[in-house]
Amino acid sequence: MIESIAAVLSAGTYLLQVFSGQPVDTSFVMTSAIANTIRERARPADTFIDSIGMNVNLRYTGISYHDRYADVFEPRLRELGVRHIRDGGNKPEVFTKLRRLARFGIKSALIVDPRLGGTPDNVVQQIKQALPGIETVEGPNEWDANPETMSYKGKSFPEGLREYQADLYRAVKSDPATAHIPVLVPSMAQPENGQRVGSLAEFSDFGNMHSYSGGRIPSFDFDRRWLPLAREYSGNQPIIATETGYHNAVNDRETGHKAVTEQVSAKYIPRTFLEFFNRGVKRTYLYEFMDQRPLPDAENNFGIIRADGTPKPAFYALRNLIRILKDTPGSTASGGLSYYFSGNVKDLRHTLLQKSNGEFYLVMWLNSESTDAPKAQRVTVNLLTPTQKAATFLPNRSPNATATFATPRRITMDVPDAPIILKVVPKA
Repeated sequence: MIESIAAVLSAGTYLLQVFSGQPVDTSFVMTSAIANTIRERARPADTFIDSIGMNVNLRYTGISYHDRYADVFEPRLRELGVRHIRDGGNKPEVFTKLRRLARFGIKSALIVDPRLGGTPDNVVQQIKQALPGIETVEGPNEWDANPETMSYKGKSFPEGLREYQADLYRAVKSDPATAHIPVLVPSMAQPENGQRVGSLAEFSDFGNMHSYSGGRIPSFDFDRRWLPLAREYSGNQPIIATETGYHNAVNDRETGHKAVTEQVSAKYIPRTFLEFFNRGVKRTYLYEFMDQRPLPDAENNFGIIRADGTPKPAFYALRNLIRILKDTPGSTASGGLSYYFSGNVKDLRHTLLQKSNGEFYLVMWLNSESTDAPKAQRVTVNLLTPTQKAATFLPNRSPNATATFATPRRITMDVPDAPIILKVVPKA
């Protein structure tokens, strides 16, 4: 005879005793369904939205950012819904644009690099020209990739970079108008090179990381290499990933950086922001917002907007994700959701968020390699928190709900290798 007992137990050790008034076979086999989560505290949905940033290149002429600023760049950036961009340079017309974007709630990380006309001597002047559009400052971009290209006070990499960072930090913090602005450690093209520089915690407020997965899943090599080395270099300060991304130059045979199709980018890019957020990365800047030129090489195909101004699938996937999860800026969450997963949970990843109105948003995806072909696994979310109603969303398709449920106790769905969102409205 087979009997089952349905129960959800907190973590611990339990003793099962079987009693019978009749002679029975006492050879028992007990199996259990282990819950992934019993009660999980949610993080604010707005904190996740605030973690999303975009690299832009307003400083260059002759590329899409300059030529299509008015009719494509600014309206599409505002449509996307991000609040953070990253750029550099010292051109007055760029600072004018940064001030304008700040009026719409979009602020910039400023790269201060001698190759872009920035030095510790003029950084405060540059910041003041762009205020209130500047929210963070960072030193030279990937100096380790081409260490022979510059020096500082007669010193090359890594000694020159260390001294540059110290002077940059002192300059920003010494002026009352800029002292409140956080300073990041300079970025490394290869995280191992940060060990040559040594910890810069004394001269920074945040760490910095450029973690490209080379066309693989967003978490590839992340926990083993990128994140621990970035923490070591920054003295274990909070990390901001100022570059990461995927290019779509599938016909470029010259690059060693593997391409992915536009459809795969639409799966990987939202997952990138979620994976980094789950690991405590303060903010993640995708490289980049627009393809710079209509050319087939890798460098000109990292954008989520094509050079001709048309959006790629990744633009819509990310825009829809932001729209579904958008909440009042600065809002917090204080609740927890009791639930557990069952079914095919192999490679299942999730993020639990909550809006200020009390609604929970359980974002799920498969942490697996993607292709253009559909991929999904049947998963059941068993709700232990009394629920008034629920709905599912597929941001890669639409910002609208794909299904709704009244007073559900369990919801079975096909979880794909792109985010699927379960909205849960608890009973009052």
